[in-house]
Amino acid sequence: MEEEEILTLLAQDVEEGAALLVERYRHLLWGICARRLNDPEDIGECVWAALADFCLHWRQFDSARGSLKSYLISIADRKALDLYRQNQRWQRMKQAAERVAPPAGGAPLERECLLAGMERLTEREKRLLYLRYVDGYTYTEIARMLDQPYEQLKKQGYRAFLKLKRSWDD
Repeated sequence: MEEEEILTLLAQDVEEGAALLVERYRHLLWGICARRLNDPEDIGECVWAALADFCLHWRQFDSARGSLKSYLISIADRKALDLYRQNQRWQRMKQAAERVAPPAGGAPLERECLLAGMERLTEREKRLLYLRYVDGYTYTEIARMLDQPYEQLKKQGYRAFLKLKRSWDD
């Protein structure tokens, strides 16, 4: 089926057009996203986000400027790059936390600062940080354990970490 036929089908029946789009381009977009990301869940998230993005805004596509295939590839690559950068920020933040956190036999003053900062966190924030940085679970694993959306947990973890870091700076 040609690209114009897919666009015509999207105009007539969005669900059927989207299903055809997924069937035709899912594997290609998976390969594009896999060039930047290693985690299959992240790759899948990017593929579905790219396809959903296109299905929501398909009328903006101009076939005179390029092919549907190249348009979808650029959306998927941009999504993968954004998620890659976000993962890199999280990794740098984790490394910073490991450098800032007092060692097991650290000075009492450092422990007091850490404990005082932990007291400012809610029980949920403490649990989330403990699962992430002490037990070493990824946010994907924590989201599955707590049956909550991945992105929501990542944001909550980031905010809890910042709250704890601000308490160290005080």
